[in-house]
Amino acid sequence: MIEAVTFDFWNTIARVPTGAMSEARQRAVAAACESGDVAVEADLLIRSLEQVGLDWERSWAEGHHLPPHEAAETLVRALGVEGAAREMVAEAFLGAGRDVELELAPDIGACLAALGERGIRLGIVCDVGFSGGELLRELLAGEGLLDHFSGWAFSDEVGHYKPAPQIFEAALGALEVEPAAALHVGDLRRTDVVGAAALGMRTVRYKGMNDEGDADPGHEAEFVLAGHLELLDVIDRLD
Repeated sequence: MIEAVTFDFWNTIARVPTGAMSEARQRAVAAACESGDVAVEADLLIRSLEQVGLDWERSWAEGHHLPPHEAAETLVRALGVEGAAREMVAEAFLGAGRDVELELAPDIGACLAALGERGIRLGIVCDVGFSGGELLRELLAGEGLLDHFSGWAFSDEVGHYKPAPQIFEAALGALEVEPAAALHVGDLRRTDVVGAAALGMRTVRYKGMNDEGDADPGHEAEFVLAGHLELLDVIDRLD
């Protein structure tokens, strides 16, 4: 019997338009520098943000956790920000996600509600970039979705990226469920499918928001779905 379902966040529950997060960070950091009377050339700001992004991509691919606050420190050093303005610029960088409109996955709210009505516990297992778990919970609350979840594991709070077992174990521990009685839904084979399967969870790859998932490395999930409401039929089959 499936007692719990965990969801990836990005490209599974929600996404943002391509480039929107980078643009928001550039605007937020530029505004913070101006407020702090810090002169930063536009080219330097763009290059520094791009380098921080590349550092994160490399760390994520290699499985070496890069905390968002360390990325923010790297950025302010690269920009040459000193004194009281350092904290202001770092906070602007980390909080820029609040200014980007989320696009929710179709039918995600209805799916979560239906699972909850069946008594299935719901959680989140998410690799964050620079928008940490606190901010993502805030965004979920703003969309009216946070109350559906009773456990979560965000990489900045756990200290591990998927497919490491620790991040899945943290969510399952919060949900008080064993891996064999849990199912994980995500869009990536390398992180979501491989990590959950290695722990003994059932696996679903959701392809409704990620057109590139079919080519992602790693073995395939037990089920591949284009719509979240299809998950209800999967649970019926497994039960």
